[in-house]
Amino acid sequence: MTPRPLATIAVVLALLATGCNDLWPAPVTGPLENGRYPDGALTLVTAECRVINDVAPRLRTLIAAAAADGVGLTPEQSSFLPPGVPGPPQIESCYRSYDGQVWWRNYYCSIGKCQNAATPGTSKHGLGRGVDFQDQNGELTFDSPGYAWLAAHAGEHGFFQPANQQQGSDGEEAWHWEAQT
Repeated sequence: MTPRPLATIAVVLALLATGCNDLWPAPVTGPLENGRYPDGALTLVTAECRVINDVAPRLRTLIAAAAADGVGLTPEQSSFLPPGVPGPPQIESCYRSYDGQVWWRNYYCSIGKCQNAATPGTSKHGLGRGVDFQDQNGELTFDSPGYAWLAAHAGEHGFFQPANQQQGSDGEEAWHWEAQT
């Protein structure tokens, strides 16, 4: 063997030995803390949406099925706050960090709607199972095509809207849906 291939092999072995082989992250073990999940427990679905790994295939299938039916359903890409209200530091329409949960709880409590945000550390978003959706018209409302599609088809994909977020409840949010466990 010539010196050049030996040098290349030596460099590759050195890189592998120093831990630069993050191509295969270690499996996630042990209990996960709401809002503090390691990256390895989450799958990126869109730039604003990461979910717990077992939910990602169902969410992708749900989005594709809606698109096939002509509904532009996606995880929210905006916070949809009123004009002049500064948004959260990061849009987290699915998994929500603990800090994100604090931000939303503070916001909703500041406008007298604490019931619209879980106490930080108890959110379904912090478990990677909550998804806030929008459709081709923007934020979901109870009259939007995305909401009608979800109401008819979400269960087929393992998603549901909790009773405390359905129309007429104190914490109604047309956009909030959750993956079944």
